[in-house]
Amino acid sequence: MEPREHPLSWEAISRIILSVIGILLIWKALGAVVDIIIALALTASLHPLARTLHLKMKLPMLLSTVIIFLGISVPFLVIFSLVAPNLSGQIPGLLESVMQNASHLPLIGHFFNNFNLAQYLQSHSDSFWTYSGNIILTVISVITTLVLTFYFVYDYDRLLNLFLNIFPYREKAKLKGLLEEVMKVTGQYVRGNIIISCITFAVIFAGLLVLRVPFALPLALFAGIVDLLPLVGSTLGAIPALLVAFSLSTWQGLAVLILHIVYQQTENAVISPAIYNKALNLYPSLGFLAVVIGASLFGMLGAFLALPVAASIPVIVNYHENYKRNH
Repeated sequence: MEPREHPLSWEAISRIILSVIGILLIWKALGAVVDIIIALALTASLHPLARTLHLKMKLPMLLSTVIIFLGISVPFLVIFSLVAPNLSGQIPGLLESVMQNASHLPLIGHFFNNFNLAQYLQSHSDSFWTYSGNIILTVISVITTLVLTFYFVYDYDRLLNLFLNIFPYREKAKLKGLLEEVMKVTGQYVRGNIIISCITFAVIFAGLLVLRVPFALPLALFAGIVDLLPLVGSTLGAIPALLVAFSLSTWQGLAVLILHIVYQQTENAVISPAIYNKALNLYPSLGFLAVVIGASLFGMLGAFLALPVAASIPVIVNYHENYKRNH
């Protein structure tokens, strides 16, 4: 009887060991991995713009990347410089108004009624340096992500080829096409989400001004930022505005409620399908499940990236099936 060969070779064992070591290193450097994931998502949204400028205008890729970054960042910096002074004066009053109105709500009102914001800040003054350290780390993380995004956009083709060289030659074409499909879905989602968030801010800000609701600027800015969260963001963004509006009068509260409902329905039925163009072909239940899982793992960032990750799964499956059929 001939001896049977062991199914595990030394090569397979070494691959398992290296995979385990790689997973442990990724877990230890989770913060850096998150920055890289964000940079890749931003790259997916910005690289098509830079590449189009590079091909259409015959500009060097470096210059095209710089133009795209300046074209996006400069308007945001200008708007922030104009908005920041007004926000610094309105946010304290807005917080006081929201907490005062929330104290009259059933079930949770007693918590806000007994909560003193000034006393809370004073009692937690010892944590100032901890908070300052976290803010500094956040700023460093943001700068790192932006720098990574810039280099990823500029060196996209070279980095892609470098990554593909890890795999066997016969797999390169398949993997390259698959990555391009995933990057297309992710880029369309990120661009669309930012555009929809800006539209949300503009519509809510204009509506609150017309309805003469105080703190219109911070309320609309909050609604626009929170709208980046899929599925639940638009609902959460309406809560502070409703608290402030109902404290003024019933009709203003109802008007703000109608404003948010009409906009949410318009966004879901018209704006989102037009901007995403079926890039996120997901059932609502699966989309909500992806958001819950992403938020439980990585917080707000995980919720933001959950939908493109979930939408990439059917893209990968369909591409694999089409590739097998055509080859």
